Amino acid sequence: MPRSITKEALLDAAEAIVLESGAAHLTLDAVAERSRISKGGLIYNFPTKEALLVAMIGRLIENLENRRERIRRELAPQNPSELMIEIKVLSSLVETDARRSAAILAVIANRPDLMEPFRETLCDRFTKRILSEGHPERSTILFFAAFGLHFAEMLSLPFLDPERRKKVYADLLSLARADNDLGSPAHEADLQGGQT
Repeated sequence: MPRSITKEALLDAAEAIVLESGAAHLTLDAVAERSRISKGGLIYNFPTKEALLVAMIGRLIENLENRRERIRRELAPQNPSELMIEIKVLSSLVETDARRSAAILAVIANRPDLMEPFRETLCDRFTKRILSEGHPERSTILFFAAFGLHFAEMLSLPFLDPERRKKVYADLLSLARADNDLGSPAHEADLQGGQT
């Protein structure tokens, strides 16, 4: 089995263990058994549990960025802001994605330092890409509203049924689109033209 396929199988097994049995059951032995890859093969790819956790976080970051790119291409005709893309990404994460994220967070609860790459990526994205467009205060409100909806889903908090949650995400996207349109060069030109 090629090394990249082996690594993916090991990461899939690790996520499945945490999702099905909880963070306490994530051991190298359990991952080797679940993936049907020898413990030697596991250790060759991930010498320690920490290395496995770092790879799980890395894959989460990569999957989110891949999803952003797909959505960016889908929304390209609308000239989307990064805020619009982020809201669309958060709204597209299904229950399984939310549970997977929660599982990874649970595993690293005892090692918060392992979350540093994820924190850095998210903070950079927020400060350098989302806040740099449009109106910072409105962007902040819309971003955290969408982020809060995602965390409620991740933590299985039954604030909204799926249909209502979908409508709220649609409203947030609509507000972000309106904010994006307000900051567009055409709108700015209209404003300047109206002031003369």
